[in-house]
Amino acid sequence: MRKNHFSSIDITCKIMRNIPFNKIKNRIEEEIIQDLDRIGIYYRIHSRTKTVESLQQKITTKGEGYYQPDGKKVQDMIGYRITTYFIDDVNLLWNYFSEKFVIVDKQYDLPTSDVFKPLRKNLICRYSDDNSAIFNEAKLVDRVLDLVDNTFEIQFRTTSSEGWHEVDHALRYKCKNDWIDYREEDKMFNGIYAILETTDRTLKSLFENMAYNHYKCKNWEAMLRMKFFLNFDKGSLSSALKDLLNRDNALAKKVFRCSRADLLYKIAISGLDIPVSFNNIVFLINYLCIKNEEISDLTPHWLVKKYDSTLND
Repeated sequence: MRKNHFSSIDITCKIMRNIPFNKIKNRIEEEIIQDLDRIGIYYRIHSRTKTVESLQQKITTKGEGYYQPDGKKVQDMIGYRITTYFIDDVNLLWNYFSEKFVIVDKQYDLPTSDVFKPLRKNLICRYSDDNSAIFNEAKLVDRVLDLVDNTFEIQFRTTSSEGWHEVDHALRYKCKNDWIDYREEDKMFNGIYAILETTDRTLKSLFENMAYNHYKCKNWEAMLRMKFFLNFDKGSLSSALKDLLNRDNALAKKVFRCSRADLLYKIAISGLDIPVSFNNIVFLINYLCIKNEEISDLTPHWLVKKYDSTLND
């Protein structure tokens, strides 16, 4: 009975040691999700907090003296992985969060012609002042945290490559010795990743072709969906906007040619927060790029005020 009693106390202590980090993790995750929903892209987000036991194991594995209170510290006590449906959105989010957060380190691998390997797109970000205060309070009672930095990591991937990364982490990264004498198998495993990268680019090309075909056929909602691949709400494009696009080919062409990357980055960096609808995306394109008077007349006054206050700062 005594053994079980102490075991329960031990479990409780382990849980208590992680409470501050779980609080910080949840606060940052809520902030990230608000941004992702506001931008309107398709995504998944995964988060985790290292247990103090996992932290101690990492410190031990690296060897005594690798991490120092006044030197190199563990920077991924809290980690997030954002997976996007489309490769363009990996770059979009990388650029946006590089501006939003205070960046301590960037891990952005560039492709080379002679060596193939998976390319990392990771950010190491500093806690806000409020979260740093929670962290500093935890350090007062847990000295192992002297080897932990007040930072978190965000990794960016596509959904098609996510499964590969999970297998890589579990069966190659964590057991490197198993692969020492298997160079061909190692190359084959990386080759699978190359196929997935090609899949990402083919998927993008497929949707671009469909968007063009819908544009030629004047299927405006389908064109907007395939062109911008956003998580649009269930509302329809207004009949007034449909009629306008149907009779003005030059205007429809301008809408179609609007840069998705530029538009979404403008939404992201400005903090614009409006419903992601077919009408609103056309109104926004017109406000930023086209300046068509008829579309301007159709744009709700509240939306114009929102654009004026957010996009012109």
